[in-house]
Amino acid sequence: MQSYNPFLSQQGIQTGVQNENPFFTSFVNGESGANAYLVGAGRTGLLFDFNLGKFWIKETDSNGIPKPIRTFSFKEETPQPQTAQQNVNGVSRDEFTQLTKSVSMLSDSVNKLLKDLGGES
Repeated sequence: MQSYNPFLSQQGIQTGVQNENPFFTSFVNGESGANAYLVGAGRTGLLFDFNLGKFWIKETDSNGIPKPIRTFSFKEETPQPQTAQQNVNGVSRDEFTQLTKSVSMLSDSVNKLLKDLGGES
């Protein structure tokens, strides 16, 4: 015969404090499914519909009054093609050609000046 032990019977009793996560995720079918989804008081739900490429955030305040549902779309982010403007370490062909002409004109001017002064060119 087993005797009653009050200490052992209270080990399984919780303290009454619920440690429930206020956030959850779920899958729904379309916007009507998201609008119909029930959300408990003080909770926020992330509701997905991968067929439409959308998701909704539905939440309620601590009294259970729903806040306006927010709608978002999934959009794949693709890398943007790199243009010549983005290359900050280099110059364009036109800029290089113009620089070459300017250097050549300066060199010719210096050589002419040296020649006029009787120096070497």
